[in-house]
Formats: sequence, C-alpha cells, structure tokens
Amino acid sequence: EKKTLDKSKKKWTVKEIEKEIERHNAVIKEAEEIKGDVDVRDAMLDKAIFLKDVAKYEDDAEKLFREAIAKSGGPSKKMEILFHILQMTIHNINISKIKKDIET
Repeated sequence: EKKTLDKSKKKWTVKEIEKEIERHNAVIKEAEEIKGDVDVRDAMLDKAIFLKDVAKYEDDAEKLFREAIAKSGGPSKKMEILFHILQMTIHNINISKIKKDIET
C-alpha cells in the first residue's frame, strides 16, 4: 500500500519513516523466504530509494544499493543502480567515490 504517488513530496515524521522502513524490511524478508533473487533485489531497491530520497539515510541507502548490484545479473540493471549511487555522491560532492564508481 502506497501512501502517496510521490513519497518524496510528503512531509514524513521520524515515526512514519521508521514504520515505512519496517514495512520494507518485511517485504525483503518475505521475498527472501518465498520468492526469487529478482524479487529480493527489487525489494532492496525500493527500500534503498526510500532511504535515499525520503529518509535521507544515504549511507544505509548506498550499502543497500551495492547489495542490490551484487544480486543483479544484467548490465542495464547494474547501471540503473549505479546511477542512484552516483546521484548521491555527486550531490555530496564526494570525488573519490565518484571516480571509484565511474571506473566500475
């Protein structure tokens, strides 16, 4: 169930963010238990995007994005995920990380 079409436009309280993170964790756990790797990766991506765009927990988002890359088979999905990481590092002007990810 989605609260709004664009979650980044809503004003979130800390409690709402924590509840949404718990919901994402439950979706990931369910995918790990009864679904395949693609579903796990997609659930991880959804959570990472929420962490990046809404919660602003960029370190946690980056870690999850990198775990999702490891679960990705094709280059197009890996590039899509890498662009999310680059978006964060460019926003934060982290030149060393940008160079590392571009060399990937």
